[in-house]
Amino acid sequence: MRLRHLMCMALIAGASVPVCTNSAAKDKDEQKDKDEQIVKLEDIPAPARQTILREAKGAPIVDVEREKEKGRTLYEAHVKQGKGQIGIVVDANGTLIGKHQEKEHEEKSAR
Repeated sequence: MRLRHLMCMALIAGASVPVCTNSAAKDKDEQKDKDEQIVKLEDIPAPARQTILREAKGAPIVDVEREKEKGRTLYEAHVKQGKGQIGIVVDANGTLIGKHQEKEHEEKSAR
């Protein structure tokens, strides 16, 4: 009887771990969203703006977000590319931090 009780408790505890982990990841994403702010391209520092425009290569810039990451300000431009979007991340000095496919925007446009 005691063994069955312990096994039942282990099963319940094991089933709740993914829920807790998923909840923590969701909280982290929500916090990141709060740290991001939509800004106008013309309102960001000139070096950051110039790098974004150069990397966009004439493609339409959908929006620009200002975000704080590890104490520094970054700017992420969402640029239309084909049916999807790419993200171009630069710092205030115009240093290119990275480029990536925007999965979130692709999922929304696919719906």
